[in-house]
Amino acid sequence: MVNMETSPSNKNQSPNNKKHKGRTGKERGSKFYCSTCNVHCPNETTLQQHNSGKKHLGNVANVQRRDKHALSSIFVGNLPKLAQIRAKMTEEMGSFVEGTENDKLKADLTALFGSYGEIVKIIIDKKHGSYCIIEYKTPGMAQVALSEYQAGKVQPFYGKKLQIKSRTVTEIKPLRQIRTESELDKDNIVALLEEADDDPVCALNMVDAAISVSDKVRRQHQEACTRLQTQLNDNFPFYQVALNLYGSAATGLALRDSDLDISLTVGKEKRLDRDDLIRVLKEKCTGVSHVHVIPAPGQGTITRFLDGISNTTFDILFNNRLGVANTALINTVLSYDVRIARFIRLVVYWRRVVLGARFPKQCTPSSYSITIMCLHFLQHKGFLPDFFQTALITEHKIIYDLDCSFITDITKLPPPSQDLQIPELLAGFWSYYGAEFNVETQVVSMRGVLNKSEIEETSKDTQHHYVTLFKPSPLAVQDPFVPTHNLTHNVSLECVIFFRDVCRSATSNWSKGAPLYTWMLSGISGNSAGISGDNSSLQGDSSSIQGDGSSIQGDNNVSMDTEGEEDGNKTPVWGEESVSVGNKRSVEEMEH
Repeated sequence: MVNMETSPSNKNQSPNNKKHKGRTGKERGSKFYCSTCNVHCPNETTLQQHNSGKKHLGNVANVQRRDKHALSSIFVGNLPKLAQIRAKMTEEMGSFVEGTENDKLKADLTALFGSYGEIVKIIIDKKHGSYCIIEYKTPGMAQVALSEYQAGKVQPFYGKKLQIKSRTVTEIKPLRQIRTESELDKDNIVALLEEADDDPVCALNMVDAAISVSDKVRRQHQEACTRLQTQLNDNFPFYQVALNLYGSAATGLALRDSDLDISLTVGKEKRLDRDDLIRVLKEKCTGVSHVHVIPAPGQGTITRFLDGISNTTFDILFNNRLGVANTALINTVLSYDVRIARFIRLVVYWRRVVLGARFPKQCTPSSYSITIMCLHFLQHKGFLPDFFQTALITEHKIIYDLDCSFITDITKLPPPSQDLQIPELLAGFWSYYGAEFNVETQVVSMRGVLNKSEIEETSKDTQHHYVTLFKPSPLAVQDPFVPTHNLTHNVSLECVIFFRDVCRSATSNWSKGAPLYTWMLSGISGNSAGISGDNSSLQGDSSSIQGDGSSIQGDNNVSMDTEGEEDGNKTPVWGEESVSVGNKRSVEEMEH
């Protein structure tokens, strides 16, 4: 099934005659438009190439599968409210257990509609519970149920007359339109996961497309940086201002509502005053508003503002060369295998939904920390090679006397494994951090499995004015270029325990073959794992995790000094407007 407008014979065809409606090619500015994929092409040849591509054929198969499910399903509305279900449970059993109402409702629906045929699954509206979808094994069974309802033979349900009709499939909103944090809500993602639950690879690709930044938006971000750099150079003609995009927006790992991190540099022997920069941003730069300064311990001072033209928030740091170097490393690693970026984006989104619903952002691992955790897992399991092999490094880079060299030529590395898919990588991630990784003694690092005590001793002996002592914490993630910098020193012990338990819950759901959304969003629903009294105990300042034989010793009052998502890319920062990690140094000291 191909939905396209390719010739004069069908370009004027009424949209009502199309099986899957979409904006016409004329409305799109092109008559060569595929409404199945929501893609418009410049000419017929490009459209034909698109129609024979894997993405289009996969989308066509998804639509066909979705339509098949729809023909075998019925829509049942006017379901009883929770109070009615609880009253019936109390009447039948003498009491009710909160959280089991849906199970009772499904059992009663199965008893009523199971007489018309074999029921495959029942999907109840999660938001209000006012309707459900009942899917039968064959379309004929669904037709029998509809015929019985139309003949008035369906009995009242909880004293109410049900509303039954054929299931109609509405077109999903184009994924590229999801831009705000509210639209990244778990309910929207659950809908995508349920849409292709029988094909986890396809479903997760749909989620990744929904949460990631499109190529068009990335181009707009780069254009905004170029426009801003031009305006700053017009107002500071002798400073040679350069803006370098770094962080998740530059690596392609950003979610759709992420801000942009920018390193501002000027020419040699030049110094740009921050107050002058703020004045020019407020008074001279087109579209710039809401300019303000954010003190960020360990990072320097962030100048944040909103660019109204691209509707994007910018964070500017002076001379953040380490952030740019970190970005170059991540970009090189991501180029090794296209699956790595998809895998990391899904884990970052999962971390936001699961941990963000329970803990303040300052107490959870940043997006950059999660990225390092993903890469550490891939390397530990042999899916990703070591990018710091000295013999293969051809370009040596030293920044602030720190060795920031890594392998830039990926052709020298062994080819990636083609066996594993994204679902298996996710399951492996949860299994690794839920049971295998020892948070008490080990450090998450791109340089192998390291020991906390060794790094702490090394940091004490290090005579380097840019390096601070290693900050111990329940979870330790090492910065790739600053060995004694712990990216997760802000993460609370409670968060680490909850993270471990949720990883175990997701692993359990995966192994049991549970629906995709239950193991992708473990930690959200009522039956998910939380902080279990059986598995963890908190005792004063020292805490231990029981069950897997490991314990965590440390202070429960962990410092919090992060501001923004890309903690790792902004820390540490040195230069004209920066401070070293744990050791603030003035601009005058830097100049000398």
